[in-house]
Amino acid sequence: MFRVERQAKILQMIKDRGFIETNTLINLFKVSLITIRRDLKSLSKQGLINVERGGASIIDYLDSKIEPLYEMKAYINVEKKEAIAEKAVELIKDSDTVILDSGTTNYRIACQIKKIRLKNITIFTNDIMTAKVLCTIPNIKVFIIGGLLRTSFYNTNGLFTEECLQTLKVNKVFLGVDAVSPKRCISNLQFEEVAVKEKMIEISDKVIMVADSSKFDIDAPYKVCNWTDIDAVITDDKIPRDYIEIFESNGIQTYIVTPSKTEQKYR
Repeated sequence: MFRVERQAKILQMIKDRGFIETNTLINLFKVSLITIRRDLKSLSKQGLINVERGGASIIDYLDSKIEPLYEMKAYINVEKKEAIAEKAVELIKDSDTVILDSGTTNYRIACQIKKIRLKNITIFTNDIMTAKVLCTIPNIKVFIIGGLLRTSFYNTNGLFTEECLQTLKVNKVFLGVDAVSPKRCISNLQFEEVAVKEKMIEISDKVIMVADSSKFDIDAPYKVCNWTDIDAVITDDKIPRDYIEIFESNGIQTYIVTPSKTEQKYR
């Protein structure tokens, strides 16, 4: 297992449990005390956890406004993202024009697109890592939406990105989100990304929110949109049941997926 993958698994476990003992991590990952201490120190330096006597506890990155780096986020809740991506590609049809928003869930959707046969698909994305996957797929056109590149997160934003989107009209957007809650609806950690997401919603015939259950029942600082702006949701079966009623009452088509059992491996 790569170091960044192990650290992502550790972060996910601490987030799920609130606190985890060092000895538990040693036994689960079959590594030395020195290795686990290095991992915890690295996560602590990023402002993601508190290292305590005998273990570590979580810092809510939405409260601290510190976001895990892209490489680490790619390994967090990966089984949920894979299941969401598998359902998402079922909604893409031949000759569709699609936007894949930035983020690791849409990266997984791109990986799933690579596995199936679609014809005459046009995909726009503001995520460099997603575009890298898509550029190797035959029979589709890939456009990178330009703009200011966000350091260490590989996505573009800013006025230039918004202007590029203004000229487009697409069938579907797969919208990535940071936070979902009953009152604030969809919100985001980065202010600069909000206007880009708003523009994606505006130019799309169908807005499909892709979000795993870890994004629910939390608020990020900057609101993106209301429930009335969302046409469909793809999420996993761990979301609070109240959201099913919210989606139904707002006429939102809902797809609930079940992640692979391998997700329990490090729990």
